[in-house]
Amino acid sequence: MKLIRLVSVVSVFLLLVMDGCGRSEKVNEDNTGEANQLVQITKKQFESEGMMIGEATMQHFEEEVRCNGYVMAPANGQAQISAPLSGIVQTINCSTGEYVKKGQTLCLLSGNELMLIQQDFAETSAKLKRSKSDYDRSKALLDEKIGAERDFIAFETEYNVMKSKYQSLKLRLELLKLNVSKIETGEHYAAYAVVSPINGYVTSLNLVLGQYTEQQKSLLEIVDVNQLQLQLSVFENDVNKLEPGQTVRFNSLGETESMHIATLTSIGKTINPESRTIQCIAKISNASGKKYINRSYIEASIRVGDKSALALPTGAVIKSGKDHFVFIVEKQNEQLYYLRREKVAIGRISGGFTEISGVQTLTKVLIKGVYNLSAE
Repeated sequence: MKLIRLVSVVSVFLLLVMDGCGRSEKVNEDNTGEANQLVQITKKQFESEGMMIGEATMQHFEEEVRCNGYVMAPANGQAQISAPLSGIVQTINCSTGEYVKKGQTLCLLSGNELMLIQQDFAETSAKLKRSKSDYDRSKALLDEKIGAERDFIAFETEYNVMKSKYQSLKLRLELLKLNVSKIETGEHYAAYAVVSPINGYVTSLNLVLGQYTEQQKSLLEIVDVNQLQLQLSVFENDVNKLEPGQTVRFNSLGETESMHIATLTSIGKTINPESRTIQCIAKISNASGKKYINRSYIEASIRVGDKSALALPTGAVIKSGKDHFVFIVEKQNEQLYYLRREKVAIGRISGGFTEISGVQTLTKVLIKGVYNLSAE
């Protein structure tokens, strides 16, 4: 009997011990699971990496419309130059990239067409003088009732035809910058000069010595860089936010540290059916003294308003895939900080702050030293 009682007591004791151990292991597992969900940072690590705890604050954000476009010269700030008369290139007096002034000779052209128009003008000038003499004499006879009216009309018609032809040839020669008085006396020019109509830089040169050029062929392109402007393509759903006078910030492709300023001057009224954008024009501020390049691609933002929103320092937000996260201080003791990763929705980024949307408050956030923590 005593042996049976002893066995029973031992069995009960073992069962109690095993049950206690099971409960202890379960509690430890729960504590470990909770700890594994939090990021542990020692106070030494917190201080050495310059970490700081803060909260989201209201910050001022500029509302912007993002767009892109090109630096372009306006219609009166560029010139496509062609030959007034067909001819052969005798001399070339400029090169690509060279600055030229208005009226400066760019090249000399010669050819049979130049010779023929001078000859025609000299002959027409002589015929005009003779025709005018006949007209004046016939008019005097008619006034004295001596001449016939039919003869007067014939002389008058011939005189008007010669005068019209003379004026036409004279204007053509004056466009070539030739002295018509010398041509009338028989002094003909062997070549004529093609001159620059504006101040600017030669951006295209399609000339070779001895080359024969047609009238409509483009020989040179000149751009006045002081008149360059922005040609922006803005999506149609953003156009109603735009007004002339708004500030445009832009930079060229590859520029990361510098930002240039322009002012919106005009807003287009026609939508491009393919890109669904509207063309807008902005005048560049020359305060920086930068020399821009015609037709260079730019990225721009147009300031259309201001707004205050809840925000965190940009360094407090880390990205993982398509999502963004911050770290919240869940608890702390004398040795450790326990951080909880929390997903957030972000908005605009400006002035070192990132807008946090969808929340009213956000406190005890790790705002510095986040770069060494993993968002995975």
